Amino acid sequence: MNWLDIIMIILAIAIFVGAIATLIIGFVEDEIGAGIICAIAVLFFEIIPGIYFVVIDKNAGSTIGTITSVDRDFFGTTSIYIKTSENSQEQYCIEDDEIVNQAHELIGQDVKISYGTRVGLYSTSKCHSAPVEKIEAIDD
Repeated sequence: MNWLDIIMIILAIAIFVGAIATLIIGFVEDEIGAGIICAIAVLFFEIIPGIYFVVIDKNAGSTIGTITSVDRDFFGTTSIYIKTSENSQEQYCIEDDEIVNQAHELIGQDVKISYGTRVGLYSTSKCHSAPVEKIEAIDD
């Protein structure tokens, strides 16, 4: 997590607390307009730019299997689906476009993917688990 993310989180919390305080004061003093302005401010500054999620994924490792598909998700990340056994398919997340292109080229082939850990606060445009860091084709 970089300094800009930390500043944005602090700013979001300050705006939210200030909006709630102003909303309460507005209702106590019968100033409904102030409450509406605060609700619009919260919507504009916090909800629209992105929702942040706490991610705690400390299970670094690798998986061997066959890539069955690669799909772009709604929020901008990419999911890779790997068939690991006859009846089991697992989903992993990719953020790096270079790895996405490599995954598209390896559809239907046996691969080994590696992923690290991810702990922190991430927006909806980031993976909610540790992203794939490396894909290697397995030669038979």
